[in-house]
Amino acid sequence: MEEQLSEKELADLKAKELDILVKFDRMCKENNLRYFITAGTLLGAVRHKGFIPWDDDIDVVMLRKDFNRLNRVCSKALPEGLFLQDKKNDKGYPFHFDKIRLDNTEVVDPFLEGVNMHKGIYIDVFPVDKCPENNKLAQFMFKWVSTTSYALIAKQNKDFDFDYTKKSARMLYHFMIKMPRGFVIAMRDFVVGIFNVFCSGKKLCTVSGAHGFPRETYKSEWFEEKIMLPFESGEYPAPKGYDSLLTNMYGDYMKPPEDDEKSGHFTSVESDK
Repeated sequence: MEEQLSEKELADLKAKELDILVKFDRMCKENNLRYFITAGTLLGAVRHKGFIPWDDDIDVVMLRKDFNRLNRVCSKALPEGLFLQDKKNDKGYPFHFDKIRLDNTEVVDPFLEGVNMHKGIYIDVFPVDKCPENNKLAQFMFKWVSTTSYALIAKQNKDFDFDYTKKSARMLYHFMIKMPRGFVIAMRDFVVGIFNVFCSGKKLCTVSGAHGFPRETYKSEWFEEKIMLPFESGEYPAPKGYDSLLTNMYGDYMKPPEDDEKSGHFTSVESDK
């Protein structure tokens, strides 16, 4: 079993993540950027009115039009001490979503061992994209993004390997490892962009989310309005269709998981580096 954070480490981590969220929320309000809490953070708000006790991160989503403005807004309005980590600002960063990192800190995630990038305490910011209504096309979209992202990790960590069962995915993965970083990112963005142009928008998805297809697919009406939900000491925007979203993602989400399913991402945290 992998090492887990101590209770004190987890509490300190959550406090810093919450401070990032508070500042991110203020910046979004001041710059008319819409976002919603999602995944474990949304579940925590509904079931616990705060963090899930064993959870160690914060997740938010933005509709694509707002997400595309995030880099520009952060370049002018992100508070000192925070860093927007995306494909442009951090040349080692492999993912299709962004993170707001806290400078002079570090969290150790075994999954990203050997990846040379900013590893400060963070919140995740995922784009919500248009998704094909055809399930096979939607699965292709999810698989394309995950495969290209894993290839970018493997380009830095030679010991990293993802065991694809399908030959086509395995071939794509090993092909992308050999390609320049810019090419891999361009191909990833091209496919997602094509679906954003040609899909109707009735179905949406977080194509880079941890739960994958079909658990991170949504009906567009779930995001038409926001409602405010309590989370720790504040209130934060959630999609009006949060019940449908959480049911699709977790099933009976008000029932806590078994003890062996309660785990976090990180094995250690360093502050004030």
